Amino acid sequence: MHEYSLACSIAEICRETADAHGLITIERIVLAVGPLAVVHEETLRFLFDEVAQEYGIGRPEVVFSYQPLSVRCRRCGSEKAIEPPELGFREIWHNPEGAPLPTRCDSCGATEIEFPGASRFDVEGIEGEIPDDAAGD
Repeated sequence: MHEYSLACSIAEICRETADAHGLITIERIVLAVGPLAVVHEETLRFLFDEVAQEYGIGRPEVVFSYQPLSVRCRRCGSEKAIEPPELGFREIWHNPEGAPLPTRCDSCGATEIEFPGASRFDVEGIEGEIPDDAAGD
């Protein structure tokens, strides 16, 4: 279950950010999630709630910011975002019922395509409160 290690990493990033910026509370965490990131949202939320307490960062709101699928052609350089179908994209290990991923460039027909950021999973933002006396600085 890799969600536990993700929860620990997120909590560590939050703690370090709070220390570096003088946050007294962390209110909200925004996670950027690529369309092919294999992360179970409910499991991560549950585990993060437990881990956050251990790291002393309270119970911040966790927001998942799902990113569109980007397809880039290595031959012609064209790039476009594709909205995921209702059931998501097909992945053998995660979503076998989803739609197949594109295999050709819409512009030139080449098969040399890539999906930049498709597996992205990172902390995009942390919102918190600073002490009242630091608010005017």
